[in-house]
Amino acid sequence: MLTELRVRDLAVIADVTLKLRPGLNVLTGETGAGKSMLVDALALLLGERASADIVRPGAPRAIVEAAFDLRSSSAASAAPAASAAAQELGIDLEDDQLVVRRDINAEGRNRAWANGSPATVGALATLGQLLVDLHGQHEAQSLLKPAEQRDILDAFGDAQPEREAVTRAYAQAAELRDQERQLARKLDEIKRRADYLRHVVQEIAAA
Repeated sequence: MLTELRVRDLAVIADVTLKLRPGLNVLTGETGAGKSMLVDALALLLGERASADIVRPGAPRAIVEAAFDLRSSSAASAAPAASAAAQELGIDLEDDQLVVRRDINAEGRNRAWANGSPATVGALATLGQLLVDLHGQHEAQSLLKPAEQRDILDAFGDAQPEREAVTRAYAQAAELRDQERQLARKLDEIKRRADYLRHVVQEIAAA
């Protein structure tokens, strides 16, 4: 689980550290207090694209840092995959603790670390996808999209093998249609060539 989040010089946030406990944590505050910026900060640690304009005016860089405890019960399902991913990325997980950090300077350049060692933003994204799920307030609107509806239906029906079979069949059908169009174009070209040659033969015969 996410146990601590520190944000410094990010947009309107000067310096804030959140200590999080197991279970439900609620952040409240008036509009403009910076609640959404905390979510944006977490997204940066998950590989979100960053630019220089997110750095607080007058600050040399923005810093976002988070600590995860893979031993907690809330992280039990994700811990094995996260540990395996960290090992594959060459990141040492001491006592099942993971601390990730990302700096964005005033020129827009990025640096990232995982447990004190330099890391790529892609590595943070790989780990973050296993440890964090972010949901926006308008995310439910995606349910109006036919593609999302099909994904949910396929997942509910455990129809992944059938879905893959349909995908392969569709790709094969598309390839065959493309071949048919190519053959039709070649046939038209042959007919035009034959008409031209017949005309040439007639001209020669009449000479």
